[in-house]
Amino acid sequence: MKVERFSRKLIKPHTPTPENLKKYKLSLLDKCLGHDNFAIVLFYESKPRNKSELEESLEKVLVDFYPLAGRHTMNDHIVDCSDVGAVFVEAEALDVELTMDELVKNMEAQTIHHLLPNQYFSADAPNPLLSIQVTHFPSGGLAIGIAVSHAVFDGFSLGVFVAAWSKATMNPDRKIKITPSFDLPSLLPYKDDNFGLTAAEIVSQSEDIVVKRFIFGKEAITRLRSKLSPNRNGKKISRVRVVCAVIVKALMGLERAKHGKTRDFLITQSINMRERTKAPLQKHACGNLAVLSCTRRVEAEEMMELQNLVNLIGDSTEKDIADFAELLSPDQVGRDIIIKMMKSFMQFLDNDIYSVCFTDWSKFEFYEADFGFGKPVWMAAGPQRPIISTAILMSDREGDGIEAWLHLNKNDMLIFEQDEEIKLFTT
Repeated sequence: MKVERFSRKLIKPHTPTPENLKKYKLSLLDKCLGHDNFAIVLFYESKPRNKSELEESLEKVLVDFYPLAGRHTMNDHIVDCSDVGAVFVEAEALDVELTMDELVKNMEAQTIHHLLPNQYFSADAPNPLLSIQVTHFPSGGLAIGIAVSHAVFDGFSLGVFVAAWSKATMNPDRKIKITPSFDLPSLLPYKDDNFGLTAAEIVSQSEDIVVKRFIFGKEAITRLRSKLSPNRNGKKISRVRVVCAVIVKALMGLERAKHGKTRDFLITQSINMRERTKAPLQKHACGNLAVLSCTRRVEAEEMMELQNLVNLIGDSTEKDIADFAELLSPDQVGRDIIIKMMKSFMQFLDNDIYSVCFTDWSKFEFYEADFGFGKPVWMAAGPQRPIISTAILMSDREGDGIEAWLHLNKNDMLIFEQDEEIKLFTT
């Protein structure tokens, strides 16, 4: 895909950020997660009647989402909210003659970066914390690519921003009912550097990481659930847990195919702790409040079938949700919880352990983002700095399937794709 970027400008908040909000301190969890960007791309069959609509509404919402128009000051561990502006790029796809439906079906994960602004991984100073690219297709549709720094936002926060921006575009004369809060740094303050490893250090140095999308449709998930016992409370097992277990089982098969046996392994999953902490939190609290749940270290000799894996992931998640409930409690409790979490995550550096990490975006309702010209026909995960054996899980358009964007070594991906259950249950 060839994309020509023909316009780049800085969009500032419609009204200046008040002096008392100019210095936005980062939280302890913000500092642990590093400063890389993460991104989504939303695909639409239509486009706005007025090309300036998206820019004007962005100005409006940046008043409330003021840190996104600022710049990160590394040494001071703050965001300088002096309204420098978010980057807004317009582009045109030149060599695409497909309809939007055909484009979505044939889109390769490796081409998604063409639909995002140039600055792509690092959001270190003085790079912008929010960058947007609107790409127009000859078919009449467009793609909106949104990249944001993990230093200030997690997936939930990005969902809040997209919802507010889309509503402001669709109804420019109405007051936006989504009001974010940025209180997390005061509830979980950053104090020093002596808490150990940051997640940014768990990245692969290999250039042979590829990303591939695997679609687990509604029927496939129903068939998988039929093989499994329900949860202890009688509820059926979540789509995400089922998909995680299938992927892990296939990765264990990959290990045996390569080495004749598996290594010890552990599974990590991000958990959004909003509405799960004992301390109260505003509904649209923005920042980072996703924690990492790690399973116990599973010995290579242990036999792990699909049901065992589902139980392992479920038991770990439920235990960690209970353990993390005190995350926003006063004094030292939250800090101690994060230090313990990061020490567990350090096991990823152990070459004797096969580790896989899942990020769940399935509940963030990106498919509801209607800017006034219809809801997205598809959404894609933007490229991220490569981490071996990582999967981003998102709902499909219908809301009852899961799309898994899997990062693997190129040669490993060839083996993974031949797994019998992967071939049977994915498209």
